[in-house]
Amino acid sequence: MAYNPFNIFRRNQKALFAVLTVFIMIMFTLSFGANDFFERAARWLGARGRGDAVCKIDGSSVKSTDLTRVRRTRVMANTFMALAADETARSVQEYTNQQQSKLSEAGREMMTKVREAESLMGLIRGNPQMLDSPLFGGKSPRQMLRDAENLVAFTLESQSAKPEDKDAARALRAIMDLQAHRQAMDGTHYFTNAPSRTDRDTIEFLLWEKKADQLGINFTRDDVKVLLNRELYNFWTPRSDVEVSKRLREHEGFTADACLDALATEFKVRTAQIAVLGPQAKTTSIAAPVFSTPYEMFEYYREQCSPATYELIAVPSLAFLDKVQGEPSKTELNDLYKSFQNNEPNPAKETFGFKEPRKLAISWFAVTGTEPYYEKLATEQLKIGEVMAKASGMTSVPLPGAGGGWAMAATAPLVLKEPAVDAAYSQYESDFKRQVRNEYASGTFFSRDLLPTSTVRPGTMAALLGGMAGQSAPFGHPAVGASVAMGAPIAYEIRDRIKVGLPLFGALPGPGFFQTSIGAAASAELAVPKPLSIETMRPELLKTAVKDRTKALVYGARSNFIDPTASTEKGDLARFIEEMDKLSEKGKPKDKAAIEKYVKEFREARGLTKAGAQFGSSTAARDEWSLEEDPGLFPLVQAQKEGLLGARGAHGGNKYVPFGRTFFWTVDRNSQAPRYVPTTGAYLAHSYPEDVPQAHEDGRPNYIYWVTEEVPAKPTTITTAQETVKAAWKQTKARELASQRANAIADAIRNSSKTDAVLVTQILNEQFDTLLRDAAASGEKARNRVKMFALNDVCPLAPVDLANMSQAELQQMLQGGGGFNLRGRVRPFTLTESANIPYPTQEMLNGLIDNRDKPAKTVIVLHDAPKDTYYVATLIRRDLKSPDDFKQAAFVPGAPARGVVGNYMFEAYRKSRQSVVELLKKEFKYAETEEQKKRLDDNAKSGGRD
Repeated sequence: MAYNPFNIFRRNQKALFAVLTVFIMIMFTLSFGANDFFERAARWLGARGRGDAVCKIDGSSVKSTDLTRVRRTRVMANTFMALAADETARSVQEYTNQQQSKLSEAGREMMTKVREAESLMGLIRGNPQMLDSPLFGGKSPRQMLRDAENLVAFTLESQSAKPEDKDAARALRAIMDLQAHRQAMDGTHYFTNAPSRTDRDTIEFLLWEKKADQLGINFTRDDVKVLLNRELYNFWTPRSDVEVSKRLREHEGFTADACLDALATEFKVRTAQIAVLGPQAKTTSIAAPVFSTPYEMFEYYREQCSPATYELIAVPSLAFLDKVQGEPSKTELNDLYKSFQNNEPNPAKETFGFKEPRKLAISWFAVTGTEPYYEKLATEQLKIGEVMAKASGMTSVPLPGAGGGWAMAATAPLVLKEPAVDAAYSQYESDFKRQVRNEYASGTFFSRDLLPTSTVRPGTMAALLGGMAGQSAPFGHPAVGASVAMGAPIAYEIRDRIKVGLPLFGALPGPGFFQTSIGAAASAELAVPKPLSIETMRPELLKTAVKDRTKALVYGARSNFIDPTASTEKGDLARFIEEMDKLSEKGKPKDKAAIEKYVKEFREARGLTKAGAQFGSSTAARDEWSLEEDPGLFPLVQAQKEGLLGARGAHGGNKYVPFGRTFFWTVDRNSQAPRYVPTTGAYLAHSYPEDVPQAHEDGRPNYIYWVTEEVPAKPTTITTAQETVKAAWKQTKARELASQRANAIADAIRNSSKTDAVLVTQILNEQFDTLLRDAAASGEKARNRVKMFALNDVCPLAPVDLANMSQAELQQMLQGGGGFNLRGRVRPFTLTESANIPYPTQEMLNGLIDNRDKPAKTVIVLHDAPKDTYYVATLIRRDLKSPDDFKQAAFVPGAPARGVVGNYMFEAYRKSRQSVVELLKKEFKYAETEEQKKRLDDNAKSGGRD
């Protein structure tokens, strides 16, 4: 009989199944999820045999697994300390509550001040722009905290303070220090003296650990317990230890002994840093001994803030499309299509897109706030309000559906018969008194400062009629008549001002000086012009009332602009937006016909009947980049351009924002960092160009738009996209021709013998004119892309220009911890999107900064992000700052760049510390290969993510 292995199984199946069952039970027991036995075993084996070497220290290789182990240990120590600090703060807070009844009056006041400041700092956490914003009594949260700290310090140093007050002051000092440390922490990273974001940070930690070993610094677990209590201001209690241990159980492997060992290493490294760098190393990662001279500060200021001026010539590839020779082969087209067939087109990228892009169709209408419908409604409502007020004896005007917005200024006595007029008159009185207070005593005088009381005198009217009559004769001119008529009110104004000031000059020093002064002041006060009577102003007041009511009807109003809880009145446009939202469900119209009917009735009722001017829509669904070219959206395109006229880019030229961005993308503010996400939903109304409907004093319309159709992106085939692929191939060749032409222009500038700035500019003009003529042959669009413009103030650090800063840039600076007051701060030079450079790159910025100190006439060729435009940048000059500039910019009150000294100290600390780290590397024979250096640099650039 042949051998059969299953015979053995059949004879011993019970024993084999029993062994298998036990084995499975053991495997099941050891496999319990993340960080189980098998995962630990793999890490243990890997730590001893695998892992890429990242560097060498003292001849021994440091592997990636070693860095992982150190990081995990550091996470353990930092997590423990973050939890311990929170628990200690809570314990100290309880202690101060218990001590409050034992304190003196001064001690209770101290505690109140500290708690107010700490509560306010907690409320504004995450909003650094509020730190220096005056809130209560004109004081900012930062000032309130500083006052509280001074009060605590005074109590601790006072010889007469009660022992209970001193104990409370020590506890309050601990609370404030813990709060300050919590704000300086990066998440749960408690030991801010040694960051742990990148691999280089971890390697630096290992170097400091070796230095500590060399210095003989070592701590036992008992030592750590003492240091821990001292770190937490002697408020670390057994109860706190128990509470933190409970929370540590949420983290696998975070045992008490392991945490103590990890803390021992952290304290050891920090002690070594304090021994080498000084005591400041305890609280910051940049602390290092720095001894700077004023001249070194000036040198830093001159190097960082001396602005350079470039002249740039833009060479667009569009001007060379018709100069591309030959046709692409079928293989080239197929390869190009396969590379980008799943991409949507985006002119901001170098790559192409052959996928049919997402498209939108848009409808809109425009409201200026001066439409007869609103003016008529406002007039009728005012009349109704007057009748109701007269009938009820009210002094405010209750308007149907108006809310409380209208009544805020009605403060006249009950005898008045027209509350609406009275409300407008109250506002007129307030404005008149403010004008007298601010302008009447001024030493300068312009016609715009004329008070209404000077323009309604009989002599003024006579002068106006006489001037006009005289200039109506042959050879007369109406403008001369108007200028003659202006003389009368100006004369009245000057005479009245003299009447006010003359009595004060008559109060000369003498025996009766006091009485004379009182009389002079009274005479001057009596001579101050008074507001015109309500009867005189009634026609103007009625116009003002109608205008204000019209504005409230269209855009809404609030009854009290100081109180955020005050009643509000929704405007007509806001109600339209709300109604459109109700007619849709989750961005989809419930009944498209009903929505279109509502929109039509809304427009017609308000007299918005002029197609193309008061309402319209896109002629077809278009993608993000061709939406601007739709003739049906021309008014919106013009509105966007007008809105960007005042927004200057950081490097000249109007700020550039693609027209389609607003309609296709929205900012997701719920994410940790604001980012653009695709818009969704049809027939949802939005305001344009502002996010909220706003009245424009210059009569510009406010647009309301909504998406009527959304066509999703869809794939194409090589056949349907053949022309697009050919155009992309041609564009690639045109980019090469543009690059060649830009380099030819650069060579012509370099090879010229002229060095004077004026003569160099002439050469640039000649090259620009030649390029412009060549581009004209390719069409108007190509010709418009050829530009020559200046790039001013190119330097690493420039004063913050609040006037030219966008809202997003301002918010970004505030979130960076700069505080509310940005005046006097400096910031790095940036290239933002502008009409001149719509797609800037970091390489462009680096090239401009790196060459700013080169000789004049230095030429560099740069390209934008899609490589569709090449820029020939010629350095014209660099204006070196002088010592006097340094004094005026950094030290006088209100200096525009006083923040440069802080930047200098930060850089000096950083360089000093880095020099110490380099000495440690040399001492411990640190070495890394080129490949390792590249890997570590990439990890540092990504912030430790790679």
